[in-house]
Amino acid sequence: MEAVLLLASLVAGSICFGAGLLALMSNPKSTAAFVFLLAMWGAFVALITGTMYPFMDVEEHYLRTTIGTVFVFATLLSETFLWQLTMLFPTKRRITFRPLNRYGLIVIAGIGAATILASTSQIEGATGEWAIISLMNQNLGALYAAVTILIAMTFIVSSRKTTTETQRHSGLIYLTGLWIFALSGIPAIIEGREPWMTGDVSISALSVVTGIAMSGLLFAFAIARGHMQVREPAAEAKTSSSKAAYELLHRRIYLVEEEKPVLSLEIFADVLRGRCFDCEDDESFPCESIDCSTCNLPCPCRECGKYASRAQGLLVTRQHPLKIRSEFYLQTTPIIWLSSVAGSENLDPAKLSLLTDMLVNFMERSQNGVVLVEGIEYLVSSNDFPKILKAVDRWAEAAMESATRLIISLDPRVFDSREIALLEKGKEIITSERL
Repeated sequence: MEAVLLLASLVAGSICFGAGLLALMSNPKSTAAFVFLLAMWGAFVALITGTMYPFMDVEEHYLRTTIGTVFVFATLLSETFLWQLTMLFPTKRRITFRPLNRYGLIVIAGIGAATILASTSQIEGATGEWAIISLMNQNLGALYAAVTILIAMTFIVSSRKTTTETQRHSGLIYLTGLWIFALSGIPAIIEGREPWMTGDVSISALSVVTGIAMSGLLFAFAIARGHMQVREPAAEAKTSSSKAAYELLHRRIYLVEEEKPVLSLEIFADVLRGRCFDCEDDESFPCESIDCSTCNLPCPCRECGKYASRAQGLLVTRQHPLKIRSEFYLQTTPIIWLSSVAGSENLDPAKLSLLTDMLVNFMERSQNGVVLVEGIEYLVSSNDFPKILKAVDRWAEAAMESATRLIISLDPRVFDSREIALLEKGKEIITSERL
């Protein structure tokens, strides 16, 4: 039976670690995905070390104590990373260590508390074939698990007003996984120092292994379906030290009238990949880094007092995202593909309110943002024109409130003169002849 439990633990841990790897592969530049991977790795280590005792010599007290300490440390770190992940997912909060802000302090305090608790854990010996952790450490561990759930719920619930429907759904799935994680440990708390046994296996051990396996499966399924994919504003790598060729002013809405979305995409990519049009620092240099937080070079863009970041973009398009990325060299900019085909980057054009939520949420969270929406004609085919006009007005209001530049591309041949006049109202009109 001990061998069966060890095998089950290995399977459950592998499921969790696989979910972490899947998250990182889906979002390779995401801090949230990396933190999630660390949490899943901690769960894997905890499961393996927690089921090694039946295979160890009872007289090897030092080794058993060391394994017990590793088990406690891995468990606490996994729980720590799980609640700290909610500061980055489903919506990202700004965490800085130099200078230290409140979220950075929370991160340090959490890891410090887990380290202190693990270093003071005591393995009092063994009853039969099972290690016994001191009663005080059992109680502290249970308290820390409860605090983990409380903190995670607080962060996720507090972000509901600033997240989209998809993000709120993702947060609910994540909380469900955490609750399964936590509830699986209740038998261990109840049984205390008198393990309930079924044959040669502790019921609490079976409960924990089963609960972690279920959580891992839930996380893996949600990530594979795109429900836990983190979309964060990110700056594109610059291709040159020259200024952007197109001057787009903040809080302005630009309507690009063209038969095919070529000019609008050129403008969008130019703004993202070049220096800001009003940059006054001629020492800016080409940069191939996608994540500036890991770079120590004295880049003037990082010290800019005018903008908190280089341009951060979001693209809504009818073209396939891979085609856009390869043609315009967009690496980090999130792309929403208007398509009825299911996918992590796809959005059904009939879900106009969801699209509006995503655009408004991005504008509110981005710094130095620029948004391009092309495929208005396709949206009209799935929604009536008054709904589209109302949605465009809401996007425009959000852009002006958040100092974002909004670009809308449309084919004027598709609309009648009255509809064109309504769409043009209050916008800067761009055509190939009016650049």
